[in-house]
Amino acid sequence: MNKIYLNLDKLPNDQRVRLMNEYRGAIELNISGKERSELTESRIRNVMQLSKPSSSDHDFLFQGTKLELKQAEASGKQPKFQQIKPSCYSHIICMLNHRDKSEWYLLETDKISKKSGASNVEVGKLPLNAQHRYNESEGQISPNAAFKKVAKFLGEYEPLLYYKEDLNLPDESIMNIFDKIERILSL
Repeated sequence: MNKIYLNLDKLPNDQRVRLMNEYRGAIELNISGKERSELTESRIRNVMQLSKPSSSDHDFLFQGTKLELKQAEASGKQPKFQQIKPSCYSHIICMLNHRDKSEWYLLETDKISKKSGASNVEVGKLPLNAQHRYNESEGQISPNAAFKKVAKFLGEYEPLLYYKEDLNLPDESIMNIFDKIERILSL
């Protein structure tokens, strides 16, 4: 099937939003994973009034804890949280975006093997699958049953829609997610 590309940005906002909502499964946004992550990070920082860290090794400093945000799109092939660096932060906020919801988790990096690759899997820990050849300190993890067994479930929320100014993620949802993170970190 041939693909046809339309520039929806040229449409009036109300028409673009209507088409995006009506044909969500058929419309591909030309936005990279990094751009999606940066939009979500910015949205969270604004709502939670968090400063951007001076170091690029984590996304948030919350309650004295270094947090990293990782996102994966659940549609299509097997999703993976990528560029996981367990030595740089103690917790990962993992968001799995579906068409009708988003699932949010908090994962301690102590529950992940410190080195990537099948030969480096630590007993009782999530494997850090190799992502880049010869880089053992960085990898990817799958949001599979093993992941869901060790990660703390923060809840289901609205699906992220990157064409909306608020990403379809209300302030209340972000505050709720971070209230749960705060409770988990205080244990």
